[in-house]
Amino acid sequence: MTGPVTVSEVPPGWERTRDRPARGPSVWRVAGELPVAAVVAVGVSAAIQLVVARLPIPAGTNVGLALTAASGFVVAVLLALAGLAHRRRPTLTAPLAWIGLSALSTAPLALLLANTRHYLFGVSGDQSFRVQFLTRFADSARPADFAYADIPPYYPTAWFWVGGRLADLFGVEAWAFYKPFAIATMALTGVLAHVLWSAISGRLRALGFATATVLVGLALAPYTPYSWLTAALIAPAAVLGLRLADAAREPERRWAGSAVVLGLIAGVAGVTHTQMFYFLGLVLVVIVVDGLVRTREARGRYALALLRSAGVLLLVALPLLLLNWTPYLLARLGGARAGGDAAQRFLAQTGSTFPLPMLEATALGGLSLAGTVWIVLRFRRDQVARALGWTVACGYAWYLLSTFALAADTTLLSFRIEPVIGTALACGAVGLAADGVRVARARFPGRELGARMPALVAVLAAAAVVAQVQTVPETYSWSTSAQNGDYYPDGTKPNGTRVDTEAGAWNGELTSTIDALTGRPADQVVVLSNTYAPLTYRPYWSYQATSAQYANPLADFPARTEEVKRWATSPTPLDLLAALDSGPARPPSVFVFSRGGAGELRMGVSYDRFPAGGARTEAVVFDPRLFEDPAFVRRDVGPFTVVVRPDVPPVG
Repeated sequence: MTGPVTVSEVPPGWERTRDRPARGPSVWRVAGELPVAAVVAVGVSAAIQLVVARLPIPAGTNVGLALTAASGFVVAVLLALAGLAHRRRPTLTAPLAWIGLSALSTAPLALLLANTRHYLFGVSGDQSFRVQFLTRFADSARPADFAYADIPPYYPTAWFWVGGRLADLFGVEAWAFYKPFAIATMALTGVLAHVLWSAISGRLRALGFATATVLVGLALAPYTPYSWLTAALIAPAAVLGLRLADAAREPERRWAGSAVVLGLIAGVAGVTHTQMFYFLGLVLVVIVVDGLVRTREARGRYALALLRSAGVLLLVALPLLLLNWTPYLLARLGGARAGGDAAQRFLAQTGSTFPLPMLEATALGGLSLAGTVWIVLRFRRDQVARALGWTVACGYAWYLLSTFALAADTTLLSFRIEPVIGTALACGAVGLAADGVRVARARFPGRELGARMPALVAVLAAAAVVAQVQTVPETYSWSTSAQNGDYYPDGTKPNGTRVDTEAGAWNGELTSTIDALTGRPADQVVVLSNTYAPLTYRPYWSYQATSAQYANPLADFPARTEEVKRWATSPTPLDLLAALDSGPARPPSVFVFSRGGAGELRMGVSYDRFPAGGARTEAVVFDPRLFEDPAFVRRDVGPFTVVVRPDVPPVG
């Protein structure tokens, strides 16, 4: 092979040729592009969502599917043109890529959700606590748990805080802002991946890497957009980590840029999704160990250089991490009681088996297969292939460790890592395509095959884009029953209907009753409810979270469940009042019961059933006579009964 070594190629062993560029990404380049790229991403996403919201798409028809497929075709053409125009108009590549990637992330989801203001799965399941979190920060910028009063947050808050503050700024109710904010996050993530890959591998390959990333994101990530925000960046971060490890061997190599960028990615991961922070740490540690094993001489000097790089990385990441975790850590150090941490006690079907996308007969399956071939063949000679290979290996190791963790009665939530594995494999397909073009040009100079290879790659890539986009409605068909069946805060469904026998139909009456009987703002009230919709739509505090998996350990979910059962056994109203006021946590000032056929008041409590899926729910029955006291005010609302203690001190 003649000529200089390309950015993605590494000669055998660890020796460098003089022709190889010996520098990492420019921090200033990334920092300068990032604000512009982010504005483009959010602007394009918002514009597309506004247009889609005004389209007449009849429910129950294939109009949405046809528009989805057409949008995929238009975006695929735009991205292909951006790639083909790179040689003659390189300055247009990045702006066109940002527009195309934003549209690719936005249009399929916006069209899927055209007839509802809800996001995927409405306010059911996991979305209940997510919307509740956004509602909390739309009400106040103060760090707080999404459910429990008086304790600092446990789950990373950054994404929800930003969304809540934006909802407040724009004057949009948080539950309604969740959908556009989540879709815009998907668009922003794709553009961030392009900016990062551009600094690593150049514009043209970055376009391919980012497109592959977005396609994986559409298939696997929309349900947790805040996780995807950093999951999509782990593959390029692994390349940065490998370059940082390589730079430690050569004192003259510039390394600070890679360390700073890695520190920023780690910091954002730590404040948006803890698992992605830990997994990124695993990948970087494996890369460092790989470097130590391959270093034959001067290992001590190499280790010191790695420590220097790690120090810069931590220095950059630490302020973000402390901003998020300091309140919780201070509470724990101050002696706050913690119990019932069940965040990882969930064994999903997708986390019980290893993901093998390279064996699936889909567009992503084809990309994954091509990527697998390239990563294996080029692992020793190509820096990007090596980094992607280690990322995939760590992903499968995470699945294996998660299974071993069952012995400790927990898991590592391995299914969250599937998008990372898929992204790394799909990006490998881009490496194979790039090598194919290079080899064709080198072996067939001046011939039609060599000249036509870029066009062939562009056409195949466009076909993959269209194929993947038009599968989105089928991929998320499981969510439509909730997003179109869940009630809005006013007690109507997205199609405008209402069924009085369904709990959500009484959302409006319940919240208006609570507000009238308490005479206080929602954020000064603690509610124990048999229906969680009012706590999702309004910033009420909850005495108990929807399930143990979402509960803050400082709240001690099991103890609170037992406390509710103890209250129900009180013999008299005075005994109940004494039990309420003597508990370790602030008691509820509002109860929302379901009424039984004999007039009894029922409160549902849930128990962690791990490793079985879901939670076991038990009805705790309260004798209505327990609330026959001047300290309580009672009002029946449809199938519910609202009981309020108006004289309880408000939440400060």
